[in-house]
Amino acid sequence: MGKLIGILFGLIISAVTAWMFERMAGIMAGGITSFWGESWLYISVTIPFAIVFGILGGYFQKHRELSNKKLWQIGIGSAFFITLYSGTIGAIIGEALIRGSMETMNVEGTLVWGTIYAFVLLPVTVPFARFVIDIFYKLIKKITPVP
Repeated sequence: MGKLIGILFGLIISAVTAWMFERMAGIMAGGITSFWGESWLYISVTIPFAIVFGILGGYFQKHRELSNKKLWQIGIGSAFFITLYSGTIGAIIGEALIRGSMETMNVEGTLVWGTIYAFVLLPVTVPFARFVIDIFYKLIKKITPVP
């Protein structure tokens, strides 16, 4: 049950996170051109969020009492994986699905810069991940039965 709740939570949080990222990027770029933003971004974050929170759902259901240090470690790993996947493989898959092909895409550049961004953005992504994971951890403890 925890895994299913995690996957659903991950899908919802991925949409909310992509939307918030689009809003912030649009504001910083000087104006918002679309309410929903680019479709490829939603596609790129859906898979890693669903995977991470599905795994965390099962883990949190079995481990009810985790230390703050352990939650921060989970946050670091989760933030890095989600950012790395969404900035590389997810971006490539999203662009290919939206554009219909990969002919005009700089795949090598996407892989290199997506990896760089995953490391550079850790000071931003880790606190956000920790915040979301804390909400999810409390939710799992509240709604799932004790094993």
